[in-house]
Amino acid sequence: MFGLTSSFLLLSIALLPASSSFQESRETGPAAPISAALFDELELLYPDSSAAGGSSVLHSDSPQGVPVAVHLLIHGLHPARGPLQLSVRDGADLVSKARWFRLLDVPVEENTGLGSRTEQFEGKRNPFVVRRAPFRVYEAFLPIQPPLEAAGPRQALRLEIPVEPNASPGRRLYRIDIHQGNRRLCLHWQVEVHEVLIPPAGRNSLYYTNWFNPVDMAGRHGVEPWSEAFWPILADYAKTMADGRQNTFWLRWADFFYLSEEGTPALRESRLQKYIEVFQQAGLYWLEGAPLARRPGGDWSSPILELNVVKVPATGVAGQKALATMLGSLHAFLDRHQLTERWLQHLADEPTDTNAADYRKLAQQVRRHLPGVRLVEATMSRELAGALDIWCPQVHRFQQNRAFFERRKAEGESIWVYTCLVPGGPWLNRLLDQERLRPVYVGWAAAKYDLDGFLHWGLNHYKADPFQQSVVDHPAQPKTKNKLPAGDTHILYPGPEGPLNSQRFAAHRIGLEDHEMLRRLKKRNPQQAADLLQGAFRAFDDYEKDVSRYREIRRSLLQALASSF
Repeated sequence: MFGLTSSFLLLSIALLPASSSFQESRETGPAAPISAALFDELELLYPDSSAAGGSSVLHSDSPQGVPVAVHLLIHGLHPARGPLQLSVRDGADLVSKARWFRLLDVPVEENTGLGSRTEQFEGKRNPFVVRRAPFRVYEAFLPIQPPLEAAGPRQALRLEIPVEPNASPGRRLYRIDIHQGNRRLCLHWQVEVHEVLIPPAGRNSLYYTNWFNPVDMAGRHGVEPWSEAFWPILADYAKTMADGRQNTFWLRWADFFYLSEEGTPALRESRLQKYIEVFQQAGLYWLEGAPLARRPGGDWSSPILELNVVKVPATGVAGQKALATMLGSLHAFLDRHQLTERWLQHLADEPTDTNAADYRKLAQQVRRHLPGVRLVEATMSRELAGALDIWCPQVHRFQQNRAFFERRKAEGESIWVYTCLVPGGPWLNRLLDQERLRPVYVGWAAAKYDLDGFLHWGLNHYKADPFQQSVVDHPAQPKTKNKLPAGDTHILYPGPEGPLNSQRFAAHRIGLEDHEMLRRLKKRNPQQAADLLQGAFRAFDDYEKDVSRYREIRRSLLQALASSF
């Protein structure tokens, strides 16, 4: 009776006649009954969602070494009854490590486009979104400590329990007690722990990077960038990234180099060292140098690249001199701290055939000054063959040009993939009006195609208050139909005391946990891994959308690994 396919049991307890049926009440006064239900954490919930869509009993499966979570909707609360009390018990024992969060809703003003951006860009309706805009959806996780003030009749909550690495395999039946005043009810959450350990993300995990803005982190939390008060904020963000299995962090050149009075770029070495230490202490392993150069003035028709710190042509005489200074001091630093093997370097974001010749010249210069450092780039230009160590095409471009990228792998190069404002439609991405299974399947795609990494530009690149506006102007073309789709700029949220996790970020983490397991099973039983992959993920635009079915396949994956010991 504890499976995901169990019939709906909604407990609604109030001072009602015994013959009253268990229906969600529309009453809102102090006499209203309380109703509550559990939901899978990957299901989408909205401010108008009904508890009748959930269950009073839910089953979850979990490996060891990761958190397991469930979402709750509680209706019928009233402030006159006092605070909302919440507790979790395993048998007679209180679960002291249970963590509670309030789900915060965010807006989706326009739907993602069929091809990219939002629908208004091409004027085509996208039938692959979860709901028609405008709407709000629960997304951010605000840590809370019960008891809670019941400011309104409804609460959307997240309950998270860590499954320790040494947790004993077997079933736990958690009883979730909810009461306010004389209204009480309980829900039951059964968690099956499997003997499959997920190690922390690190050197041997899938490369995973979300680009971020440390200066904006400081501003959102009221501290000066690089001040003493800034470093604890940065450490909180680094820990949140690591908790989401991010193992790669970028470093922006302008944050660590400045121009001396003579106009020569100089390295802020102590700042760089402290910055790296913050992320290493959080558990991130790889260092990712941000792009050295860019298109002059954002001109996509320009055949040349311009350095970011010293605004001169990158491959000209002045550019070569500046590069020699910057990269020389960086190389000495990396060598001194034994970090050369960990450093990955971007040259210019999204190079095309138009600037490929200049890019290749720049690559030669960088390799000369940073020997042993691998070059990585988000690009689809075949003109760069031989200039890169790590290719990073958009997910749909990888699928459409798979033969080319397989040849690059055969030459010893690595393949990551990325998403941004592209692609839309049915393709995997991490946008707010898409199923939360899409970010999960990034890990499945990496397992199926033997990809090495995933990149996204938007950890916290807010262009507005993310709780009030999700669709924003494209910075290059403001006040036009060129918009960044909902959630493209960010996947974490600024909280009152630090970063807030989100449903999309947690979903991506779950998929990376799955990747660890799928990769392991592929080595032990390739056919069994292939069969499970076929059931859930077939291509970047062809995958299982039903959360219950995904959970069944994931359970089979856990069972296959646990039984192979």
